[in-house]
Amino acid sequence: MKKKFIFSKNQDISSRHINFFNIKNYSLRNRFRDYFDTIIRRPFYSLIYNNFFKKQNYKIDLVLPSKGLSTVARRKKLNKIKIIKNKSILNVGCGNAFDYHYWFKFNPKKIVGVDILNYKYSWEKVKKFVKQKKIKTKVEFYKKDFTQFKYKDKFDFIVSDAVFEHCKDFLQVTKKCYKLLKKDGIMYASYGGPMWLTYGGDHFSGRDNKKNGFNHLLLSKKKYEAYFNKNAGTLNYELNEGGGGGILVQEDLFSKLNANQYIEILKKNKFKLIKTYVEYCPIGYELLKKNLRLRERLVKKNSSLPVENYYLKTHIVYLKK
Repeated sequence: MKKKFIFSKNQDISSRHINFFNIKNYSLRNRFRDYFDTIIRRPFYSLIYNNFFKKQNYKIDLVLPSKGLSTVARRKKLNKIKIIKNKSILNVGCGNAFDYHYWFKFNPKKIVGVDILNYKYSWEKVKKFVKQKKIKTKVEFYKKDFTQFKYKDKFDFIVSDAVFEHCKDFLQVTKKCYKLLKKDGIMYASYGGPMWLTYGGDHFSGRDNKKNGFNHLLLSKKKYEAYFNKNAGTLNYELNEGGGGGILVQEDLFSKLNANQYIEILKKNKFKLIKTYVEYCPIGYELLKKNLRLRERLVKKNSSLPVENYYLKTHIVYLKK
């Protein structure tokens, strides 16, 4: 694909419009939502989505709609598996690190963030926040290709959000995770927001019209490039409002694995699943339900793949050595 943006991995791509100091740790609204989800919504989901994704080769503990498990709820579940307080955390693909206020709630001893891209401005903001608020958690940041990352100690936890779907060599990434995790350590990861095969799996298709949400899978290379050039915004837009979609497409930063392949690679590297939650994509599900022609085109592309893969959006997994 012809380069549309002049983009360097050394360029600081921090989001300037987010103020870390104005982010509330755990608002009353979030508390109510988590309580409501725990008592009512999640038990209800377990009933109505019980027959979803039966063709996957691994156990799914709970199926949720999109964004069915909040960031706080995910951290709480991890803390129930293993207490986070006074423990060390390695954050793979930390990005802006603006979600660290959720980690600070659990009082870890140290958080080490690693990212291949440069977020220096944001990282300095987080460090300043820690110092001013007298937070006891030590924070460190490294701009580094994770597969080349080295550290003097091993970690109690390895955590990653919305990163694994962008790792072109997922096998090597998981090998490095296993190596850096303590013997009794826990790994938490959410990946696939969305996954490659899902509606908008390139973080770009469908931004102009919902019916185009599977363009990344169906269009020829030439037609997809034309679609991209027509709908891509400026570099500033893609880095902020566009959520990086245009950059991800241009640099082809996708693992392009299906759901079973992720789990197979994790198991190949000796990780054992503790819990697996998945989120389905309502837009993709409804689109394929109503548009049989679209469904047929996707099936024709890969007849060996169950249709359910095209609306299987996100995985939230907890693993141990």
